[in-house]
Amino acid sequence: MDRQEAERIYEAGRETVIAALLTMDARIKEMEQVIARLTRNSSNSSRPPSSDPPGLKKKPKTSKKPGKRRQGGQPGHKGKKRQLLPAEEMDAIHDIFPLNCEHCRQPLSQGLLDPARQPLRHQVIELPPIIPVKTEYRLHSLLCPCGRHTIAPLPEGVPDSNFGPGVHAAIAYLTAVHRVSRRGIAEIMTTLFGIEISTGAVCKATERVSTACGPVVSAIKHYVASATVLNIDETGWKNKGDRCYLWCFVAPLAVLFHISESRGAKVLRKILGETFAGIIGSDDHSAYNCYHKNRRRQLCWAHLIRKLKALRDDRSSPHAYCFAKKMLQEVGAIFSCWHAFQRSGGSREQLWLDTAPMRERMREYCEIFLYSTDPLVITRAKRTLANWENLFTFLIYEGVEPTNDIAERAIRPSVQWRKICFGSQSDTGLRFTERMLSIVGTCRMHGVNPYHFLTKVINASFSGKDSLPDLSRLLQK
Repeated sequence: MDRQEAERIYEAGRETVIAALLTMDARIKEMEQVIARLTRNSSNSSRPPSSDPPGLKKKPKTSKKPGKRRQGGQPGHKGKKRQLLPAEEMDAIHDIFPLNCEHCRQPLSQGLLDPARQPLRHQVIELPPIIPVKTEYRLHSLLCPCGRHTIAPLPEGVPDSNFGPGVHAAIAYLTAVHRVSRRGIAEIMTTLFGIEISTGAVCKATERVSTACGPVVSAIKHYVASATVLNIDETGWKNKGDRCYLWCFVAPLAVLFHISESRGAKVLRKILGETFAGIIGSDDHSAYNCYHKNRRRQLCWAHLIRKLKALRDDRSSPHAYCFAKKMLQEVGAIFSCWHAFQRSGGSREQLWLDTAPMRERMREYCEIFLYSTDPLVITRAKRTLANWENLFTFLIYEGVEPTNDIAERAIRPSVQWRKICFGSQSDTGLRFTERMLSIVGTCRMHGVNPYHFLTKVINASFSGKDSLPDLSRLLQK
């Protein structure tokens, strides 16, 4: 609008000016909402940090003059150095003696060794040439006097496959942990290990590993269903291009993954039974409330804080900004008490009393803003009051975290895997995915090498033995 157009509106009279101002105000509010949506980031929405625009978290540049420090480690900096391994772990030890004096160049003999001075130790770690162990079993046939030929069976523990437990475990480990494609695994086997294997044989190996790990994952499922505290999260997955969901259940000593076509409460009933006696930590997805109704839960405060920040940053109304700002102030005070409790200890009864004023003010804010003119504020206030009993469980019960970060961290590798492989192509692939993620996640919780664990499980399966004792020892740690 230029000056002449503005003057024409002014001269047209009072009603024309009012209509123009209202139109402009509506347009400004619409543009503010568009800008708010475009400026959403990981701190005020569910978007991942990787989607944040460049420079979002950069601090503003200052006019500070460049210092005289050189690049690299500074004086007084305590560097990191590889620790020497014990001598008994060395495969070979070589004693090296100087031949001549570095000062006068006179020849030296070992008899001049100074016992007061210890030798300098330098260790070198090298990979030996990797040569696979190739074993042939000749199954002879014997002729019985009755005229029947009998062929000797394979010895116990020898697989029907052409590849042993170590090869199967390596294939599963590279697939599940490092997300290598089937063709990539075949190339690694040839290049690093000298084992010629086709992509079809790689697929067959993953199927055998999945079958061998079935009993182990069943034991994990049984443990998860009886846990006292359980954090749950879910994310999307693909099977033959169709939409499905990967669920993650994190207990104190084990992780369970399950892929289902549903994102509803029936998945929780299938995994945890009709009722779950423990405490569930999760976001506010309706499936959890439907399944665990009238029981102890802990809603993720990270999700709630992001929603309040979005309400504050969008500035859809003065009520939205005021409500979100006051709520975030009280939440910050509660978490200050929580962090102080974690650092210095104390009783949970005292923690509950210390946070009582903040919790009471939060409830009052929600009740007051139920009468707001902003529907977004009303919705947030209503949902906060409806979930009030599930917001502060972490203040009362031991082992309950205020956020669902533990489940989100556990599920993140599966999201990376999905972005690389684009999901599964069969039900067999689904089972392999959820079983490998469960075993690898559980092994990492206990500091156990997942490759070694998989080797034991597969070896036990080929031998016809039960592989559960290994898991039992893990869960009892």
